[in-house]
Amino acid sequence: MIRFESMNYRSNKLIFEEWKASAPERFYMLCEGEELRLIRRDNQPAGIFVYCFADDKADLSVWFAKGTDDRKKLLAVICERLVRTYHPSIIRVPEPLENLSEVYKANSFVKNGDVYEKKIEPWRKILNDAVFDEEGFIINQGMMKEIPFGWFDTKNKGCGWIAGYNVLKMMGMETTMERCAKELEKGALLGGLMGENLFSLFLWLKKQGLDVSMSLPSNRNCVKKIRRSTCGVILYNHSRGAHYVTYRNLGHDNIQIYNAVYGKRSHVMKSADFMKKFALFPTSVVIAVRKGS
Repeated sequence: MIRFESMNYRSNKLIFEEWKASAPERFYMLCEGEELRLIRRDNQPAGIFVYCFADDKADLSVWFAKGTDDRKKLLAVICERLVRTYHPSIIRVPEPLENLSEVYKANSFVKNGDVYEKKIEPWRKILNDAVFDEEGFIINQGMMKEIPFGWFDTKNKGCGWIAGYNVLKMMGMETTMERCAKELEKGALLGGLMGENLFSLFLWLKKQGLDVSMSLPSNRNCVKKIRRSTCGVILYNHSRGAHYVTYRNLGHDNIQIYNAVYGKRSHVMKSADFMKKFALFPTSVVIAVRKGS
């Protein structure tokens, strides 16, 4: 669990003293309008961040304590919190830390001179915040009727591009929703009448630079492929037709699933149990990102 809390010297004296030698001075010298927050992960202090909002822009500085892992995820959660709170047009890191350059880039920050900038795309302002989870992954396709896909809308036909978007974000290659939808609708037959084409999605993910492979159409083969992968996309049939979802391999045969049950957060199941519960036919297919990619 990731939690943010107000930080001050009186209530966090021991943390202040422990980190003062290694954290940059700017985290101890706040300017007017800035807020300081402590990052806790599984109740353990993991870092601090400073932010302020003005003129439709959010400025952010973040620092992680030594030994803190999964920094890309932590930054994603911070950014999502800022977007939900202020809905800025851009998030800026005016004083970036050199050792976090890859962490910024994984969250779609682009270097502009000495500053890193993350532009918030117009589609995000259209969509309800409940479309996304705390990291910014899409989990509620049912609330995306306003977003076009081919001749149709994303609510009814957009599960393929959503899965592609989530996989790229999961692999530290976050891009815009609009780019994913526009590029993938080119491979959708009859303007998206049949949804996204499986082979088009596979080739598109490969073109992005991911080391992907595809299972044979069998639930049993899907489970085997999932167990050997980092993450990927599952295509299965339910009572209303075919559906794509993204999964993340958590180990011990557990997977976290995105957009299978609209709006469900932290949806974790055994891969075999997922197939039994959700797949109407035993002919599902997995596009898997190989471990180490």
